[in-house]
This record gives sequence, structure tokens and C-alpha cells, in this order.
Amino acid sequence: MRASDLLLDFGRPVAYFPGLVKRFGSVNAVIFFSQIFYWQDKADSKLGVYKTSEEIESETGLSYREQLTARKHLVSRGILIETNKRLEHKIYYLIDCEKLDCVMSQPIENTPNAQSANGESHNSDFAEQQNERPRQDKIDGGGETNPQFDPTEITTYITTDNKTPSCPVASQPDKNASDQLFITRHPEAVVFSAKKRQWGTADDLLCAQWISKRVMELYDNASESDSDIDPPKEPNWALWANEVRLMRTIDGRTHRQICRLFNRVNKDPFWCKNILSPSTLRKQWDKLVLKFAEISHDENCTSDQVHWNSPEAWGNTL
Repeated sequence: MRASDLLLDFGRPVAYFPGLVKRFGSVNAVIFFSQIFYWQDKADSKLGVYKTSEEIESETGLSYREQLTARKHLVSRGILIETNKRLEHKIYYLIDCEKLDCVMSQPIENTPNAQSANGESHNSDFAEQQNERPRQDKIDGGGETNPQFDPTEITTYITTDNKTPSCPVASQPDKNASDQLFITRHPEAVVFSAKKRQWGTADDLLCAQWISKRVMELYDNASESDSDIDPPKEPNWALWANEVRLMRTIDGRTHRQICRLFNRVNKDPFWCKNILSPSTLRKQWDKLVLKFAEISHDENCTSDQVHWNSPEAWGNTL
């Protein structure tokens, strides 16, 4: 096989409008814009195009953080309208063509963060990009560094109940303002706790809910023989989804790997009683991989084109 034949396995090439780079100030912003603009007239919803970050990454090669920065470029210019349907766990993207026409009609030197002919930015957003670049801090005490580790995303295992402040008369932070700031920083969060800096995407929450359903089935089966067994409390969804997200972004697992390993654990007489949440699954992952050796760390989705939660993927999982 020729090396050039391997390009067929890399997906279809992405077309974008290079002339827009000087107006948008970012190549990634133009790539993201071009992809949404292409799909917009094919979308079924009036809210625009719905695609997960994983789907966009498979189509454009843009990582989650690159997508986030690109979206901020477009939203700040009014070109991109984002509608977060939290109950549906979806974010819709819509190109505002009127605003696009307005931006296109402006001289390039008047466009925010536009690039001049020699490639220099009039209002450089390099500092913004540097601030958004994740720090390479050490994690888990192993001396390893993770380029996507964000120190603001450290998980804590404390209750979600609000505690009475030690000084009630003192001015307390505005919870609504804090939540809005958190959503601005993490626009893909469909469930979150701004105070604890825990959050998850729609797919992270869906994976957490699937795990919870399997745990509930264990309690239901056990209660048939022992009526004194009470069902567990509803999970802290922000914590559960956050653990799933950390397994993805820090540990390098996929949603399919997480669900597949938990499915096997859930059927084991011993481990089904000990692994009852994403956090315990994450803590015991390496030990469980050795126990259920058919799961490989390098195992990815059946196909890059098959979504982890599609019938095709589950047909090969269960």
C-alpha cells in the first residue's frame, strides 16, 4: 500500500475560507465557522446546527480547547449564536448572517483583532490565547505532566449542601454571577457546580446517567429478596459527570471504554458491589483492566465515524 493511500483513512479534507482569517483573527475560528456555515442550511432545527465537540473534532481536527477559543472569537464578534438547551443536553450553533454581512462590509483595519497585510494583529488576542492555554502542572504525584490539565478543574469530594457562613453579616458572593461566569468559561457544561469547579458535557452526563441506571438495577434486584434494602440517593450529577470528564481529558479514556468496562464490572459478583460510581471506577481502573483484560487502553471507537452512544457502537459493546 502506498503512503498516499493512507490519507483515505484520515477523513475528508476540510474546506474553509482563508480570506476570512484577517477579518476573524484566527484560522481555527474560520475553520469552525466554515464547518457550521456548511451544515447550517442542512440542519433540521431553527436553532441551528447541533454537533458534539467530538464530532467537530473528527470533522475538523480541532481539539476541544481549540474549538472553545474559536467559538469565543466568533461569539465576541456576534457572528456565532449559541443556544444551550440544558434539558436536552445540547448546544446549537447558528451563524448570524446579518452580523456576518456587517463584519464583511467593514474595512479590515476596523475589524476587531483583524490581521494586517503583513500578518500583524491590530488588537492582538495573543494574551487571551496564552491565558486559555492549559498549564502543564504535575498531577497525581507521579511527576508526569498533562498538557490539558487545568488547575481550576480539580475535583473535591465534599457535599453540595450550602454551609452557613461563619460571619453571616459579611457580604457573600453572588451565586448567580458566579454561575454565569462559570458557564462563560465552560460553555459546553450542561451540569456543573461553580463553587466546586465540577462540570460535564452532555455526553459526560449521559455516560454518568447510564452508570447510575445500572447501579439502580442492582439495588432493584437485591430488594426483591430483601425488602429492607433502600435505593440509593440520586447522584450528585455535577460530581459524576465531572469524574467522567476527567477520565476523558486527563486519563485519556473514551466514553465507550468507560461504559464498556463498567458493564463488565457490573456483571462481576464481587466488583459490582464495590464499583458503584464513576469515581470508584476511575480509582480502580488499572486494577480492573487487568481483571477484565479484554479492555485495552488503546482501544478506540469501532470507527471514527461511529458515535460512542450509537446503536452500532453498543451492538459491539454489549
